[in-house]
Amino acid sequence: MPEVLNETPDVLDVLDPLEWASPLYAAQERYARKPITPMHAVYTENKLTLWKTNTPTTSTKVPLLLIPALINRHYILDLSETNSLCRELSHKGYEVYLVDWGTPGAEDRWQTFSEVIEGPIDRMVRKITRLHKGQAPVLFGYCLGGILSMIYSSCFPKRVAGLIALTAPVDFSKAGYMALWTDKKHLDPQGLVAAMGNVPPELIQNGFVSLKPAQFLKKWRTAWKKQDSPEFLDAFFTVETWVNDNIPFPGNTWAEYIQWLYQENRLYHDELWIGAHHASLSNITCPVLSILAASDHIVPPESAQPLHDMAGAKDKTLLTLPGGHVGIIASGKIFPQLVESVDSWLDKRADTFRETFTQ
Repeated sequence: MPEVLNETPDVLDVLDPLEWASPLYAAQERYARKPITPMHAVYTENKLTLWKTNTPTTSTKVPLLLIPALINRHYILDLSETNSLCRELSHKGYEVYLVDWGTPGAEDRWQTFSEVIEGPIDRMVRKITRLHKGQAPVLFGYCLGGILSMIYSSCFPKRVAGLIALTAPVDFSKAGYMALWTDKKHLDPQGLVAAMGNVPPELIQNGFVSLKPAQFLKKWRTAWKKQDSPEFLDAFFTVETWVNDNIPFPGNTWAEYIQWLYQENRLYHDELWIGAHHASLSNITCPVLSILAASDHIVPPESAQPLHDMAGAKDKTLLTLPGGHVGIIASGKIFPQLVESVDSWLDKRADTFRETFTQ
């Protein structure tokens, strides 16, 4: 008997398994982030890339240097169509530069905290200043990027036109559970780095989740309830992707950061030195905008406010917005307030910034 060929295709070859999955799971599997704001690289160093928005090509306004945390991907500042600080500020006429720290490798394990300040940050500031014919930039730092920005501004005050610190701690004794967990009684940073080298992103991320463990379950429960909304799911996985897209923390940089700032609180006690430079907040002479998040459990407002109190500048502004550490920049309701507040603050000081040129 001749063989009968089965021409019916295998059902697994025809059907998309995600069509049978829950909308939440399907959206998670299909989500792929796309860059929001067109940019081009103007400077590279080691793993680092300094990006510049394509528009405007030139501007009479002060240039802006956006500095994210060392442990997070840079695109938190270019997050989505509705929440991109890069795009919104460039649309308002600013030439915007964004730091992409890249992914540290084992060879970066010995990089010091001081080297970050005196090395790549200083070279990026100088690069932007040259591109703008001597016009110093305004630094906008988020979280740890804000710490780096204020320390740089205190070490090299004449190289900065202005400082905007978004949820950046100064008094680390008031950093909540983070202060407790990093206490000398519980943590030996040098010992951890000796054993592990670079600090893996999973260790840092699990620490943040442990601050509010029930919140992790709550957000997924909310996502399950709202999974029939494609708009909600897209916004949810945009933030969720960034939150879990952390990078290693260079070992020695992390150890000094924990010891100097959390355990010894040197910045708040005016005892921090970066090489030969005294990183005293009283040295900061440029206009300063301190932005706090009212419900921030990572950087409580009382931890961030001392920048406003201690900066030596005559022009200081303290702004508290609703929301938490991530929500202040990722929330559709809060983000417009952030953009308008920053733009208004910059615009009112346009003449002051134009007078700020390096020698």
